[in-house]
Amino acid sequence: MEIVTQTELVSINATMIAQVLSFLIFLFLIQRVMFRPLRDTMSARRADLKRIEGEIRGQEKQMAELSSKMQKETAALKAEAFLESEKLETEGQQAARSILAQTREQIASQQRTASEDVRRRIEAAQQELAREVESLAAAIMEKVLERRLKS
Repeated sequence: MEIVTQTELVSINATMIAQVLSFLIFLFLIQRVMFRPLRDTMSARRADLKRIEGEIRGQEKQMAELSSKMQKETAALKAEAFLESEKLETEGQQAARSILAQTREQIASQQRTASEDVRRRIEAAQQELAREVESLAAAIMEKVLERRLKS
């Protein structure tokens, strides 16, 4: 049995140099195989995200412009509709006045016709009444005088 009289914790020998070389080769390979593609993928994703964010900002700006344009068109259409409504209301009022005037004329015409008809009937009734009064007066006088009157 051999007693180790070495008091150092780490000794530099061929094994350690081999381990350092294998570790460096491992780092080189892991850098090439894993870290570089991972960094490339991450940078590509960052570039894609920046591009997408730029597109989103552009679309938001376009949407804001379209929204503003739509609000302006809506306001213009509302103003146009209000003017059209006022125009139609004015035309309706004029049509109502015209119809009212025509109706008043018809009523006045019917009143004149009815008044003329009533006047003619009254005159006819008065003439008929005058004839009846005359014949009734003659009959009363004949009875009172007890003789026949000359006609």
